Amino acid sequence: MNFLWDIALRAESQGITENEMFFRQAKEYSPFSEQAFPCLNEREVPESEIELNLLFRFPHIFQELLSEDGADYPELGRYLVDAALHMLLYTDLRRGLTKRDIYVRRVMEELEDGSFWREAAEDFKLIPSEKRNRLATLVLGQMETGSSLMSFRRGVLVLFPDAILYQVRADRKKLLLYLKENETEKNGRMLRFVQDMFLPVSYSLRVFWKYHFGIIGVDGAMKIDEIAIY
Repeated sequence: MNFLWDIALRAESQGITENEMFFRQAKEYSPFSEQAFPCLNEREVPESEIELNLLFRFPHIFQELLSEDGADYPELGRYLVDAALHMLLYTDLRRGLTKRDIYVRRVMEELEDGSFWREAAEDFKLIPSEKRNRLATLVLGQMETGSSLMSFRRGVLVLFPDAILYQVRADRKKLLLYLKENETEKNGRMLRFVQDMFLPVSYSLRVFWKYHFGIIGVDGAMKIDEIAIY
């Protein structure tokens, strides 16, 4: 964790929003690093006020502003530095992004604020942030190619990696889904988002939580007191 973009992303993962972050020039720092934490190998952002070595990458922007000769208004200078770094942060975060990455981010923003689908927004917000991007990628793919059983299966596996999806042999449009997790309100709402978003309308789904339905000849599915009725 060294550069501005990396520090900001780590802070956000800790629950520190960008609006809460205040960037400033560090009083003590290494000339060989942009981060100026007391510990060189720091893995957490200790507070919302973040000290940086601004001369590591941006001397042409900050050298004059940070010089003693240009410090007639030190308080104003502090806020100018913070404002400039917030603008630089956007450039830093978008460096190396492809056109598709930008589309995925836009889809994710619209899923979160409800402009994509208002009824699903609250369910989507329950999903851990690191998994929302993967689901937004699937949504974009579905917009391009249409709904499919494969998209639904991938969406389920994003949320529940140990899930098992079955197709009934007598009727391929009937699906059985086994999830080893407990049936909680949160889990149910997250699954509802994936089902409403990705499951093709011609398919029906029955979900088995925690306990697998019995399969003769499969020992793992025939444990006493751990068999769901099908």
